[in-house]
Amino acid sequence: MKTVTIAGGGLAGLSLGIALRKHGVPVDLHEAGSYPRHRVCGEFISGVSDETLRELGIDGELKDAEKLQTHAWYRGENRLYSGRLPVAARGISRYRLDERLHRLLTDTGGRVFTRSRITGGEKEGRVWCSGRLPQPGDWIGLKCHFDALPMESDLEMHVGSNGYVGLARIARDTVNVCGLFRLSREISGLEILDRYVELGGLGTLRNRLREAVAREDSRSAIAGFRLGWQAEHPGRLSLGDARAMIPPFSGNGMSMALESAAIAAPILASFARGELRWDDAISRASRTLKSRFSSRMKFARILHPFLTSAPGRAFFSTASRLLPYGAIFHLLR
Repeated sequence: MKTVTIAGGGLAGLSLGIALRKHGVPVDLHEAGSYPRHRVCGEFISGVSDETLRELGIDGELKDAEKLQTHAWYRGENRLYSGRLPVAARGISRYRLDERLHRLLTDTGGRVFTRSRITGGEKEGRVWCSGRLPQPGDWIGLKCHFDALPMESDLEMHVGSNGYVGLARIARDTVNVCGLFRLSREISGLEILDRYVELGGLGTLRNRLREAVAREDSRSAIAGFRLGWQAEHPGRLSLGDARAMIPPFSGNGMSMALESAAIAAPILASFARGELRWDDAISRASRTLKSRFSSRMKFARILHPFLTSAPGRAFFSTASRLLPYGAIFHLLR
């Protein structure tokens, strides 16, 4: 049995490793950081099926996730829409979830090397799950947990003039606040999230955050990335954000990471058993991933400017009461 080496221990890498261990495949996973750790993430799972979670072998790690059933959209100070989600989402912090998956992978026989970064070219049996590819971009992602932050809905989306901010309940008294903003070189400092929210004209949200209790150790930031399909390399199999970064307003990023692992696991297991050549495994997985995700990626790319440009936001506000939110939800999944 051949070993599969996974570069990157985020959601895609950990869930892939666990699924491969279910198939009896030897797994070596290399994570540049350590566990547990905070990551910039919306921290809710929406779209992946219960069946897929069972196939991956991680359904038990999500049994106590918050059940998120309602959502609301705001532009500036105005609420545009509120209602029930067509399918409930799961809210859970990456700090908790990644640590649980890390332990499950090691408990099932996977080898995990923390503070270890794989370098070099492509190699048979090597899968890249190392997150977004560093490249020049116009965006910055910011995240922080807040306690004592009242919520009108389980999920909130606030659209400002410089980006948007999502709020998700991840525990009874804890809310994850995660924003995507146009990068400003003039903003820095510890309370950078507060300043971006204020710059976007989200005064009411800013006041709510100031009245809540920020968990300072949860503050996280990322920059230097581009949304959409990431650059492909011959002979490389990439999963999760390393393959595609769907615009975060979709709420589908965590689901795509898990779905991509579920797609790749049986194909990689066939390779490990010697039933499939490596080039054929890459080709089969790549075709299936493209087929699964191309529609939602295209639709998200079309919708994103309606949240991030002035004309788009104006149209979004005008048409908000007429939009088929249920249909949009399903088109993004």
